[in-house]
Amino acid sequence: MTHFNDQAAQWDSDDKIKMMMGLAEKTKEILNLSAPLEIMDFGCGTGLFGLEFADYASGLLGVDTSAGMLEVFNQKTNGVEKISSMLIDLEHEDLPKKFDLIVSSMAFHHLAAPDQMLMKMKQMLNPGGRMAIVDLDEEDGTFHPDNRAMGVKHHGFSRQGIEGWSKELGLGLQYHIVNEIHKNDKKYHQFLAVFSI
Repeated sequence: MTHFNDQAAQWDSDDKIKMMMGLAEKTKEILNLSAPLEIMDFGCGTGLFGLEFADYASGLLGVDTSAGMLEVFNQKTNGVEKISSMLIDLEHEDLPKKFDLIVSSMAFHHLAAPDQMLMKMKQMLNPGGRMAIVDLDEEDGTFHPDNRAMGVKHHGFSRQGIEGWSKELGLGLQYHIVNEIHKNDKKYHQFLAVFSI
């Protein structure tokens, strides 16, 4: 957590902004959204991904465990009535609210039990609701410079693993590889998994 609080003020680099905007565009295209929707951005950080969905939102709630990240999120959305944030650890706390769409980008690899979080999110969806999760395809642990300090619990996720979650939870699944990142002389892929009830 300290890592994200320390990094919050400098988080929105040009590279990150460009990447998250691109991921959000592809996600919106695949979801084929129609407004108005109650939306939650899980692990919202500074809002680079989730705020791209604001045009479709009747209400947009950003949730995160980092106060520093939410401070930046709140500065960006100050005065926008339909957008709010909450400092909450959804792995250990409950949020008695329902959503039409839950989005999340690059947060699931920080979770101790991502399948359990998915089950919790399923229970937070309105009828016909969907979850759009972007994260890393399975990698060899070299994507983050310091896994431990950065709170990395999983080196990405395999398609088979994600298909297993959808079967286990009785969810529909659309799976797409939506981006390729080149660093460390390697290629890393990011996927979008759209789960539907």
